[in-house]
Amino acid sequence: MTRSVAKSFPTFDCDAHVTELPDIWDRIPAADRELVKQSYWPEGHQIIVNGEHATRAIWDQSNHVINSGECAGPGASKKILRKLRSMPRTEALARQFYFPGARDPHARVQDLDLLGIDQVVVIPIMMFNHYPWVKNIHAAAIVARAYNDWIQEWCSTYPDRLFPAACLPLQSPELAAHEVRRAAKRGFPLAMIRPTDQLGNYPNQAKFDPLWDTLTDTGMAVAIHSLASPKRVWPLAPAGHPQWSPGMILEEAINAQQMRALSQSMGFVFEAMTWLVNMLLSGFLERHRGFSLAIMESNASWLPMTLEECDRAYKLYYGERTAPLERMPSETFLERCFIAFEGDETPVYRQYRYFEDIAIWSSDVYHHDGSDAWSAIREMRRHRVPVGAQEKIMGANARRLYGIKPQTFTTTEPTSYSRPDWYPTSNQVDAEFAALSHRS
Repeated sequence: MTRSVAKSFPTFDCDAHVTELPDIWDRIPAADRELVKQSYWPEGHQIIVNGEHATRAIWDQSNHVINSGECAGPGASKKILRKLRSMPRTEALARQFYFPGARDPHARVQDLDLLGIDQVVVIPIMMFNHYPWVKNIHAAAIVARAYNDWIQEWCSTYPDRLFPAACLPLQSPELAAHEVRRAAKRGFPLAMIRPTDQLGNYPNQAKFDPLWDTLTDTGMAVAIHSLASPKRVWPLAPAGHPQWSPGMILEEAINAQQMRALSQSMGFVFEAMTWLVNMLLSGFLERHRGFSLAIMESNASWLPMTLEECDRAYKLYYGERTAPLERMPSETFLERCFIAFEGDETPVYRQYRYFEDIAIWSSDVYHHDGSDAWSAIREMRRHRVPVGAQEKIMGANARRLYGIKPQTFTTTEPTSYSRPDWYPTSNQVDAEFAALSHRS
């Protein structure tokens, strides 16, 4: 293992995930169960959507494949995860790849100490993937309410470390606005929105003004969170009315046997870029003031170029826009917006002066590309980012966005992790990668 790292400031993870469990549906009132069963209901290892389409649930451990939503935890670097994916596995071994902290708040807090994370906002996954396609707006609102009640109780186990993100039933702007008001009263620091067109609902449409007005009234922060758009989700689109997102278009560009989930590696970025350019150049953020906004799960390296191009369009086509703008798009973004980055994004560190007031770090744990705070701090030191800038982008900016008081619970990277005997170590994997690199 490389030399242990210590930190002198509190960290805040703006985007780590939780496994939505069947317990959520136990909260559905008896009078509403039949409606929800026809719309979005767990059945074994699947979720039944709109009464006919079955899709794999994230809690599924019924095969020998690594659960990509629960496999990255303390000590599980990206190199180790690549090695694990290549190893022959039995079902018994496959179950050991799962980190209990993805489901259990007590295990999560133990992992936070090992990961170097003091506080975290907890975000779902299925509520961005399959749930937005639920057709019945009332069923969608019932499920959102049940999830938000569940995740708030989950986080209340450690209220000074775990903070819930609210999901909204975007099938109905009015019902989504109602859920924002309810979540704000219950102390949720932010609401989550996916920036795609699903069932004809794109969050920038004028019909969503009641939602954005409510966000302004409550002052709740908004997080725009992208997701992959694999073809297995496409049957949820209405017949004769295909829905497209940048990720779905990418999936058309290559055979799935050649590259799995192309939209996962590129669609996240393109979803966010498309949405942000529309928001800035349409004057949307100038019409809807009073709330702060963060772009999640989409990397950050593309932002300087995108804002520069938006400013260029603002200047070149000043007299040709249908919506007047009071100021340059970059000024609007830098005043009200934040962008998440992950620890291996070295362009953020090389441009730390640009990002130090708007970047917020995310672990993406427990997903297969998740990582810890120690590796991010180690990279920042390697690129000579000043401690003051480190403190901002590793926690202070996120706490400013969410209005959360800083607290420190962990300061020093552990020197070892408890693992099964068969689990590859960092030294073994580094040696193997070095040998492969030398041969090539």
